[in-house]
Amino acid sequence: MLNLLIPHDLPQTRPERPGTALQPLRLGGSTMGTDWSVSCHAPRGIHADTIRDAADNVFADIIRQMSTWEPTSLISQFNCLPIGGAIKLPGAFAHVLDIARQVAAATDGALNPCLGAETSRLGFGPARARSSPDDTTREAWRTLDIQGHTLIRRAAYQLDLSAIAKGHAVDLLADALRDLGITRFLAEIGGEFVGGDPKPDGMPWWVDIETLSAATRWRVALSGQALATSGDYRKMRVEHGQRLSHITPHPAATHGHGDLASVSVLHASCAMADAWATGLFASGPATGLALANQHGIAALFQFRDRATEASNALKRMQD
Repeated sequence: MLNLLIPHDLPQTRPERPGTALQPLRLGGSTMGTDWSVSCHAPRGIHADTIRDAADNVFADIIRQMSTWEPTSLISQFNCLPIGGAIKLPGAFAHVLDIARQVAAATDGALNPCLGAETSRLGFGPARARSSPDDTTREAWRTLDIQGHTLIRRAAYQLDLSAIAKGHAVDLLADALRDLGITRFLAEIGGEFVGGDPKPDGMPWWVDIETLSAATRWRVALSGQALATSGDYRKMRVEHGQRLSHITPHPAATHGHGDLASVSVLHASCAMADAWATGLFASGPATGLALANQHGIAALFQFRDRATEASNALKRMQD
């Protein structure tokens, strides 16, 4: 069964007149441990290499600031600071950290940007981050202290913004395309998408949400919206009969509510979609769905052992 999701605020643009000077382009590559791609209709004279250079600049800046795998990145420098140490925050870093704090507060710490050591201990992060003395705390996010453009270290946690940085990179990639005069595009990094204006024929960019069952599919009309998915359906392993993932809902949040595999979120911002998808998944199915409804988040919850559930905002897209 194919379920179509059509946002009510989908941009309504007229098809281009025949002969309009637009050229279809598709390109991609690898970044941040995954793949990226751009499909677009670009003005004549803009070459694929120009788009690739703009994309590479976006990726390099995000990696310089927020990659925990790079020992010299800004976030790695912060994680090595003593208590009381501080760093100046560039704009992208400050924006992502602000989103992390917002969603952490809204989910009571289910999205927690201070669990880098725990993620590494489970084998999903750099080994050097595993020895943090405070790596079991779930409350470290409350100590995040930002004064102006300065982040001050108040506890011995390992900051990790990976749950949001990739989504923010897609937002910046979309901005870079617009700066080149390209407004009709679909930009993607590792399964996180931003759709620009509809195609020249007036059709939206249709994106299929990755599903666990071929029997039920969800297809989104993605124009002027972003889509992000978080879960343990890709990045996980089993040890001693226990499933381990980089995002693990608390057992009390999942007991009796189904085996949650992923949460997909539609939002105007891919960074926000990324953050909410992680926060809702980590909250567990019942709490996550309640939070999505409380905050008006369009979210799809997929399970291994039961039918898919949609938040109220997502259900309205099927009307």
